[in-house]
Amino acid sequence: MSKQSSAEQKLTELLGMPLQALQEEFILVAAMQRQIMPDPERVEVFWDYDIHGKTLPTAVAGGDFYDFIDLGRFDIKDKMGIAVADASGHAIAATMLIRDFNTALYMGISFQSYYAKETTDLLFTKMNRRMCRSSQHNQFISCFYGELQTEGVLRYVNAGHPSPLLFKKDQLMTLDVGGPVLGAFRDFPLPYQVGEVRMEQDDILVCFTDGILETVNNQGEEFGRERIITVTEKNRHCNALDLFNVIMEELGEFSQDQDLADDQTLVVIKKGLK
Repeated sequence: MSKQSSAEQKLTELLGMPLQALQEEFILVAAMQRQIMPDPERVEVFWDYDIHGKTLPTAVAGGDFYDFIDLGRFDIKDKMGIAVADASGHAIAATMLIRDFNTALYMGISFQSYYAKETTDLLFTKMNRRMCRSSQHNQFISCFYGELQTEGVLRYVNAGHPSPLLFKKDQLMTLDVGGPVLGAFRDFPLPYQVGEVRMEQDDILVCFTDGILETVNNQGEEFGRERIITVTEKNRHCNALDLFNVIMEELGEFSQDQDLADDQTLVVIKKGLK
């Protein structure tokens, strides 16, 4: 018996199931994760916003998440929810945390729609408590969630997530109002803060996870926020899909297409659909 088959046998005994069954379970979990995220090939349009996003996992299933939520389903009219999240860890543990986050988000929005029609600190307070029950020790999830209104107002909460960039005509804004990551502090004493900005014609919102920022090249340099800023400013004329592709191409050239060290998620939103 080879060393490999012996190791497989020991692992099978430890898990109490054949490795093939475990692989099938993992593929099922990955399929479930894809079902709770948008179709990456679909072009999203809300009012006059041009929207595109995609996640590139390091494994079959990953710990990144994004979603575009039609809030009309919750009787919150003329608004779209934008969520980008990143669970700590990798593989199945992170994927399961993402699933619980998705459930907590939708339950929180449903609760919010009953009591109020605006993004509130209560939404994230309830989500944090739910994630504290779901997460294991040292597990947490960062999240940016915003509600985009037809007239351009974006109300948002940033829960320990890399701050999205809002490119206005004469100003660059970072959307960092909020609070700590979800699932780490059960009784966080302060309420989550709600930020508010307005998107005007041709303004661009770029959201990402740290897998984008922390991609390194052969010299160990990180891609970082400044490169996203430079690429976006040079390509402001692009629509959301084209700008997404330009940023990802620049990222690939920077890293020379090395294997991913972390899941990567990028979402681009442009106001003023031509």
